[in-house]
Amino acid sequence: MRITPMKILWGIFAIALIAASSLTLKPDAVPEVATLTLRTPITQVIALRGWMMLGFFGGAIFFAIIGAVRRTMLGRGRIAFFLSAALAVVGVLHGVTIYSRGISNPGSLSADPGITTSSSGNGAITVLQYNTHGGLVEATSIADLVEEEGIDVLTLPETSTVSGVEIVDELANRGLTFQMFDTGTAGTDADYDSTVLLVSSAMGEYVEADVDTGDAVYRSIVRAVPADGSGSDLIAIHSVAPSTLSTKQWRIEIESAYNLCGAYPNAIYSGDFNSTVDHELALGLSTTCTDAVAQAGSAGLGTWPSNLPSWLGSPIDRVMAPTGYEGTEAAIVDLGGSDHRGVVVRLTPES
Repeated sequence: MRITPMKILWGIFAIALIAASSLTLKPDAVPEVATLTLRTPITQVIALRGWMMLGFFGGAIFFAIIGAVRRTMLGRGRIAFFLSAALAVVGVLHGVTIYSRGISNPGSLSADPGITTSSSGNGAITVLQYNTHGGLVEATSIADLVEEEGIDVLTLPETSTVSGVEIVDELANRGLTFQMFDTGTAGTDADYDSTVLLVSSAMGEYVEADVDTGDAVYRSIVRAVPADGSGSDLIAIHSVAPSTLSTKQWRIEIESAYNLCGAYPNAIYSGDFNSTVDHELALGLSTTCTDAVAQAGSAGLGTWPSNLPSWLGSPIDRVMAPTGYEGTEAAIVDLGGSDHRGVVVRLTPES
């Protein structure tokens, strides 16, 4: 076999492409790559593993065709075939990663053994995280879901005070009493700048409290704590979305959000983090959150955007379990109206 300059160039190209492709599987493994993961547009690409999987399969097909043409016309093509096989393997491994993070979606949870439906239940707390896209999810639909799943805590980013009151009133009409905590935004300012936190009265009295976010200045974060000091703190959060103009602020906010897991270990964190576990790992923080959705076997499914199949979406709506609890069940739900799906998670006391 004669070595030609073209073969050398093909070989260098193949090695470089395979190396770069492999790094997408675990971008936090190399510090320099982790840094790139936190910059646009790489941060958006990393958040969409389903699309990356399809992209690598597409690349594998493309180079397989090139290899077949070169083999037919020139009696060559080994490098193209090798590259095709390598990209196919990377695509498979992305699929394995999605599967390992969990693709369970039963549609609904089992009968609620926890707080809302039984004062003497096993202490399980059922949480709903739903970005309502400016209150576009119907209050009746949310109330139906609360009744069906026995939801105790609701975190509702992009939901104005007016919309929150409407949901509370609808729940009250059904005999369910919820306390409301919010960022105090008007209906006209619902998008991006508002978050509502609802807490079932069955969990006891809660009061609003400050939250230390370090250097981050959130437009949308709410914290409530048990009035008697007994029970889990509740933190509803909405980080800014990454874009060319907001990447720096986005990184500050998500770093602060994940650091809260160490600052308030007994808190349930729930919200639209506008980031995934890959971004969390890329930050290289000393404290990592306990992903309740992953524990329940559903963290491989995306919640945004809602107009794509969940396996092609980005799992940016997250629920974090506090110390002493674990996520035992989860379901991805779509009530319509929003560009997000919601996620319902049951947190069960660890035995």
